[in-house]
Amino acid sequence: TGEVSVGDEVTCKVDYERRKLIAPNHTCTHMLNFALKEVLGDHIDQKGSIVLPEKLRFDFSHGEPVDPEDLRKIESIVNTQIKDELEVYSKESILSEAKRIKGLRAVFGEVYPDPVRVVAIGRRVEDLLADPENDEWSSLSSEFCGGTHITNTREAKAFALLSEDGISKGIRRIIAVTTKSAFDAVNTASLLEKEVDEASKAVGNALEKKVNALKRRVDEVDIPAAKRADIKAKIAQLQNEVRKAQKKIAKENLKKSVEIATEAAESAASDGKNFCIVQLDVGLDAAAVREAVSKVMQKKGMSVMVFSTDESTNKAVVCAGVPDKSDQFKQLDVTEWLTTALSPIKGKCGKGKSGLASGQGTDASQVSSALDLAASFASMKLN
Repeated sequence: TGEVSVGDEVTCKVDYERRKLIAPNHTCTHMLNFALKEVLGDHIDQKGSIVLPEKLRFDFSHGEPVDPEDLRKIESIVNTQIKDELEVYSKESILSEAKRIKGLRAVFGEVYPDPVRVVAIGRRVEDLLADPENDEWSSLSSEFCGGTHITNTREAKAFALLSEDGISKGIRRIIAVTTKSAFDAVNTASLLEKEVDEASKAVGNALEKKVNALKRRVDEVDIPAAKRADIKAKIAQLQNEVRKAQKKIAKENLKKSVEIATEAAESAASDGKNFCIVQLDVGLDAAAVREAVSKVMQKKGMSVMVFSTDESTNKAVVCAGVPDKSDQFKQLDVTEWLTTALSPIKGKCGKGKSGLASGQGTDASQVSSALDLAASFASMKLN
């Protein structure tokens, strides 16, 4: 009868609007295919694609990951075609004649109808068919395609290549976005890069925390893949700075810990004591604390316990030592001594070995009580 129900009308309208939405991305798959061949070579074959309103997925043949600089070039070629506001033309042609067009791309193994629809960006299909062997056509994007397309590349507005990954042997996959999503991706990348540049002004623990946070975020946000590589490189430089600073601090902590513990041991010896209890300010640097204990045992032959706390976490690291070749070794069990001292700060330790034992506490606010208990326990056992 020719009548259309309300339901059919709504369905048709929704489908039409959806096709309008996906048209920019459909055309961009053509531009992307062209850019891939331009940058990577003629061996590139399209292996499938999915076009959605907000993004596109493009699979292609290539044997290795694409370098970030090549991804930047590919993205740039597509964006240049968008900025050049090229007309998009289509026309049905006899298949044998269309196949003669220089540089025309087709999906490998695909069976095309005759006649076939040719889509060309930047030149009329009639011009290509009139002089199919013209070398100029190799610098254009032309393909067999029956899909919905925009009429001008400017309708895509922008293109952002978000990722490039391998999905099987010899097959790579690109995820990209256009229109508003592309602008959002570029803007997000710009803001994140500014954060990284700002983070470079921080020092010490502040820099380390910012670097760790940025390292997580750069993998979570949707930004152009080439720009992601740039930002990761900057973060890697900051990580290197953090490692250098940590090594410097560790070296300083080691020196300071040994000096303070040695002085404390000498002071205790001059007071007639045969052990010493030391509190350091090297945070949770367990290596520095352990080295201080080892040096006092080695140089002074004295039993020693060293504490260091971290105010921000309210934790403590503790190490105790009793020279294993001394008479004290039989009187003062290092594990029992450390376990007793850790009680006020809610800590625990492992079994001592060769006169050394280490532990940690989770309530550094009670470190004064721990110091007193360590001293009274040692006095009781050694006197």
